Amino acid sequence: MNNILLNPLTIYIKRLLVALSLQTVNYKKHLSIGNMSVVKNCHFGTYNTIYENARLIDVTVGDFTYFSSNSWVSNAVIGKFCSIGPGVMCGLGIHPTSFVSTHPAFYSTQKQAQVTFATKNLFDEHKMTNIGNDVWIGARAIILDGVTIGDGAIIAAGAVVTKNVAPYAIMGGVPATIIKYRFGDDEIKSLLRLQWWNRDPQWLQLHSEQFTKVSEFLRSRSG
Repeated sequence: MNNILLNPLTIYIKRLLVALSLQTVNYKKHLSIGNMSVVKNCHFGTYNTIYENARLIDVTVGDFTYFSSNSWVSNAVIGKFCSIGPGVMCGLGIHPTSFVSTHPAFYSTQKQAQVTFATKNLFDEHKMTNIGNDVWIGARAIILDGVTIGDGAIIAAGAVVTKNVAPYAIMGGVPATIIKYRFGDDEIKSLLRLQWWNRDPQWLQLHSEQFTKVSEFLRSRSG
């Protein structure tokens, strides 16, 4: 029986059926799920796209956010208009550093290594990650559990984010540090007040050409 369940064809058919079921339930939201992706216990906005071989577990997703191929995201709340690059990993779980051992056999009942010596869970292995709106996370970036990434931030490809990221900051490196901010202080404050990502699609369509220059965009909004 196990050989049948683990057969590649069986796995493919199961994932295909789950994806078709989710897309049917969310057809009015225009949910798109790519080949061999895994989606469990997630809540979607409108026009979310999940490309091939992605994995989403316990994720709440805002409108127009997409996940590129081979991304792995769990235990996260993600805002609108976010771009999740290929191979991004977020919410992989954490280990204690102050215990005698970092091995889960001593603090977790989940039997990650087949056995456990713990009679109850002694450590919170998963913390919720919060990602704002209009966030771009580059290819193969890693986001540690419990991190908050502010609206408009950019995470460079290959970065390892270990702490909170301010709105409109560009972070890169291992561990990630601030490279610069996308805009000036006054522009950032104005964008955060405006919250353009909460406007309806008709408004966004009407003003889409103004998105190329932040100064003109903000000036036209203040008029």
